[in-house]
Amino acid sequence: MLIVELLTNASSSNKMTRYYLAATLLVVLVGGLLAAHRLGPPNLRIAGSAVGTPSVESARRPEPARSPPPFTGAGSWVLSALPACFDERSRVRGPATELQAKIPPAANRIVAPATLTAGPCTVRVEPHELWVTRGPDRLRVPPDAALYRVDGRLVLVVRTGATVEIRRY
Repeated sequence: MLIVELLTNASSSNKMTRYYLAATLLVVLVGGLLAAHRLGPPNLRIAGSAVGTPSVESARRPEPARSPPPFTGAGSWVLSALPACFDERSRVRGPATELQAKIPPAANRIVAPATLTAGPCTVRVEPHELWVTRGPDRLRVPPDAALYRVDGRLVLVVRTGATVEIRRY
């Protein structure tokens, strides 16, 4: 009402003011209509009808937790992959000629067949390889691997061609 009164009673000196008020009113009305049209509730229709009766039997039950599949692998890293059983202290890898002095004496070698237990792991020493089991997990240190006992600790020596890897646990 106030705006209509201002438009009709505007003096000639306020003609520009009258035009500004009219333009403002026009913009507000058009903007309001557009906003109301766009922001109105969507016309959603659900097509399809419910079939059957809901029941407790049809509700999805959670599946029981599955245990992970057994872990298998082979390599010189096998004992290091089981920190609950073995704690790797050091590792050296290089040419056999350079590391020969670091290999423990033959008298300290664990002679096959032998079985060792460390935590939940069992190590089976074979003539040229080792098998490690932990529950359903089976891991293998491939040939040519030898296990030594030095000062109450285990030393694993793996030869691959002219390269030797020595891991101390």
